[in-house]
Amino acid sequence: MENLTDAMLVVRMKAGDQEAFAELYNRYKTLIYRTACLISGNAADGEDIMQETFLKAYLHCGELRSDERFQYWLLRILNRTAWAMLKKIRQEFPDEHATEKAEAENNLLTEHILLQKEQYNEVFQAVMQLKYKLRIVVILYYYDGMHTKEIAKTIECREGTVKSRLFTARIRLKELLKHKNIEI
Repeated sequence: MENLTDAMLVVRMKAGDQEAFAELYNRYKTLIYRTACLISGNAADGEDIMQETFLKAYLHCGELRSDERFQYWLLRILNRTAWAMLKKIRQEFPDEHATEKAEAENNLLTEHILLQKEQYNEVFQAVMQLKYKLRIVVILYYYDGMHTKEIAKTIECREGTVKSRLFTARIRLKELLKHKNIEI
């Protein structure tokens, strides 16, 4: 099934093929888990969000209008699921090691790498202090490498809104990191 496109797998999944869903799950589990961990701030909530996202995707796959847009549709479900779950639990205390767990980086511990990790964690902690609407665009833009147009489709807003939120988030992050001597 590796040679099949997402669109082909979605058509098969809509027809009830569980192997097609399993292949889509394998293709996107790392992206969804990593993004969920970054949004929630900890691995346990990230895993819950990921599982709920894939469950909703499987149960509602018939609602996907454009089979070629599966990734954006899945990220949209992730966004809504994370928003609802975080609102429900109102947990704003991030796990300091969420990025390490999500990224599963190798442990080469030189002085330079330790400094980079420390700065990365400081930036991540500052990102976790942002309001959800700012945090999601920062994560999708900087951590997942999405373009503003893609983010707008994913979170269902205008591209100008995404750019405005990124601008506001950068200002807020500069304020949060000013006393730590970290440049954004």
